Amino acid sequence: MFELRGIEKRFDAVRALNGASLHVEPGEIRALLGSNGSGKSTMIKVLAGLVNPNAGEIVFDGKQVAINSGIDSRNLGIATAFQDLSLVPTMTVKDNILLGNEPMKKFGVVDKKSAEKRIAGLLKRFKIDCDPNAFVQTLTPSTQTMLEVAKAVSLNPRLLLLDEVTASLHYDEIAVLFDVMRELKQEGVAMIYVTHRMNEIFEICDTATIMRGGETVTEGDIANLSLDEIVYYMTGQRPDAQEENHFHVAEREDNVPVLDVRGLEVFPRVRDISLRAYQGEIIGIGGLQGQGQSEFIRAILGAETIEAGSIQYCGKTAKFKSPAEAVKNGLGFISGERNREAMFPLRSIEENILAGKVAKGPLFAYMCPKANHRFANEAVEKYAIKIGELHHPASSLSGGNQQKLVVARWIAMNPTLLLLDDPTKGVDIHSRQEIHKILRKCAEEGMTVIISSSETEELLAISDRIYVFYEGCVSAMLSGGNKTPERLVAAMMGMTGAASNETDGKETVQQ
Repeated sequence: MFELRGIEKRFDAVRALNGASLHVEPGEIRALLGSNGSGKSTMIKVLAGLVNPNAGEIVFDGKQVAINSGIDSRNLGIATAFQDLSLVPTMTVKDNILLGNEPMKKFGVVDKKSAEKRIAGLLKRFKIDCDPNAFVQTLTPSTQTMLEVAKAVSLNPRLLLLDEVTASLHYDEIAVLFDVMRELKQEGVAMIYVTHRMNEIFEICDTATIMRGGETVTEGDIANLSLDEIVYYMTGQRPDAQEENHFHVAEREDNVPVLDVRGLEVFPRVRDISLRAYQGEIIGIGGLQGQGQSEFIRAILGAETIEAGSIQYCGKTAKFKSPAEAVKNGLGFISGERNREAMFPLRSIEENILAGKVAKGPLFAYMCPKANHRFANEAVEKYAIKIGELHHPASSLSGGNQQKLVVARWIAMNPTLLLLDDPTKGVDIHSRQEIHKILRKCAEEGMTVIISSSETEELLAISDRIYVFYEGCVSAMLSGGNKTPERLVAAMMGMTGAASNETDGKETVQQ
């Protein structure tokens, strides 16, 4: 049906695609996989008409076609839902969905009854509970993402492109999306699905195309590919065996916790959280989205108003008035929202790395160009950040390298306590493993790390202990042999009886 042959695309001196190929048949869900910077996003943009290739062929129903614009793409029956939403925030839900696709009567008049019927049916199909007349900017990020997909489906496409749309979705919303995808598959719609979540690939996809370095490395049926094989084709390296976590309970019994939180309440999400973290320990925070994880981390940083409870930091009572005060006292924070909260996209790579050095030290520390250049180069080499030149903007990097850039900046500040909120969101599996290695090394050198993640695999792979949040409380604390996928998922669902550990589901913080 749709086929890309020998596609090449250059951006100045950077070759994003080098003879890449891809094909998908009606009623097929094809995973498009690859590390950040492998070229998969460029392939999607070629089909969407957002990028024009320098060479290669696009074949549709056996005939060579040209896709020079979004209009060309739509006319061929291609619809796209992006992780970076195309919705207009200041327009209503209804107007966003109908934009450019309004049902018409004679003489160019919009058929309002048909429009309302279409909107109602679409919202029902995707189980989106919102007012069609509500402005998009008032909706949650996950609801906006579901609307992005619904809008694409409303175009009745022959080929649906889904580019990391589950990154901000809750588990129940992902289940709804997959149900719709299965329905579309039965209707003969072809789909290309981009994700970094390996479990989703095996659940929903039929086939896979794997890219590396702008080239198509392999393709085949999902049933014939193992996770280790997928990682190997994506990275060119065999996946490392999961590292043993060597931090033991006995090692901390007589130590003062770096962070000791008791009965913390932050309206409206955090109701009663108690948590301890010791020097050299990596604490995981798990739970379904919206259970208070982000609010908890922001409260520690001084970015949320604390209603009740106490925070002890390095043995002293702490209640920071702002994140700036927290940073001055040795806290660091890495967000998964790189472009909004963690990075300066239009500033150079060097400036992004040096930003932490400036914030931590005196201003004159920033005024030696040679030393700064050497410092930035060392950080790039140490953390294996793949760049063009140091003076290039941070936005020129792939998602995984952008996040490693942010990690490098904060670690350069040598914080006592490093807080991370979904730091590998939208990051490929290889970059994720590299970030995990960096964090593990930091912990071995004495840094305390607290990482909140929506990925159960990530929490199990990196954490010494995992606190599971459910409805603003700790439903379980898992460690040692009790730190299993089954117990973690059970605790995330509020099934505390199924999630036991050394403290019967919760860590007792009283001495």
